[in-house]
Amino acid sequence: MLDCLPMTTLTALTNAADAPLDTALSDLAGLLKACGDPLRLEILRLLERDAFGVLELCSLFDVKQSAMSHHLKVMSAVGLVEAQREGNSIFYRRPLVSSTASDNPLSTLYGLVDRLEIPESRLAGLTEIRHQRAQQSLAFFARHADDFQHHQERVADFSLYGTQVEKLLRQIRQPSWQHAIEIGPGEGRFLPVLASLFEQVHALDTSAEMLEKTRQLVQQQGLNNVMLVNGDTGEGLQQHLHADLVVMNMVLHHVPSPQEVMRDCSQLLKAGGSLVVCDLGHHDQQWTREACGDLWLGFAPEELTRWAALAGLDEGESLYLGVRNGFQVHIRQFVKPASVRAGLDSSLAPEKAPILVHTPGNP
Repeated sequence: MLDCLPMTTLTALTNAADAPLDTALSDLAGLLKACGDPLRLEILRLLERDAFGVLELCSLFDVKQSAMSHHLKVMSAVGLVEAQREGNSIFYRRPLVSSTASDNPLSTLYGLVDRLEIPESRLAGLTEIRHQRAQQSLAFFARHADDFQHHQERVADFSLYGTQVEKLLRQIRQPSWQHAIEIGPGEGRFLPVLASLFEQVHALDTSAEMLEKTRQLVQQQGLNNVMLVNGDTGEGLQQHLHADLVVMNMVLHHVPSPQEVMRDCSQLLKAGGSLVVCDLGHHDQQWTREACGDLWLGFAPEELTRWAALAGLDEGESLYLGVRNGFQVHIRQFVKPASVRAGLDSSLAPEKAPILVHTPGNP
């Protein structure tokens, strides 16, 4: 499995260690020892695609829970993977590495592992896990389509973030932009804004129940340039949609694989177009899983930046809103450059200074 690794790997890793020689050698030895198992390398390869729970990994690799837990413990001890708590659940992921491959051993290792082909059987298992997550989300919206907005506003009222997203769109919109896509429009409250700014708008939603509410609003307001699609970003790609803007308002924490959706959004964008993501910062309020159907408890800014970079998107404007109950809303712009480099693990561009907004009545 490692026949493809060049003989210069050890040299590259050793030269990259920015530490005293004894410490660097000790750390490097521990890192390479933890990598000395084909299963662990396969786990690392799949973690490039998503974060997984222990039971999900057991299913993917047909390994008992005790054995999988041991592998994850070994890899965690040397920093190959890290645990990410989502309420009462723990997911494992690769740590965020922002330095280049020439000065960080993990970047070099991940770059080599990511050259390995993922077997079809693993990809099929990955698809099944995402399907199971998606079914969980769909079941929630089927049950709570009528009261979802009420629960959502306990977290963040649309009037607070919707206005700010609109301001950002008006600021970044180019005169040549004609086509926008909204992923997960919910009840369609943001569609009138998009319909007024673009000649053509597509609204994609996997929930037929929520899409019906969107349809009612579109008809009531006569939004004749809005087309509804019952499907996810993959469906948009199958329909060969290409837009100048893709926007997601409070959607990413509901999708089975946020990283994969970011990749799809990059492919949906035309060169020079923008992805605008409005979502929650990472939090620990487990009640949102039951009340709002959240699959993920928000995201750290570095996660979105990393996923965007892996999808070939450059970082643009950033806006952070303080809202009720201690939640924070992130509004992020990511730009698809004319020279696309999707799928490359390049170094991250320097971050722009974010704008922090405190809404009235909030700390």
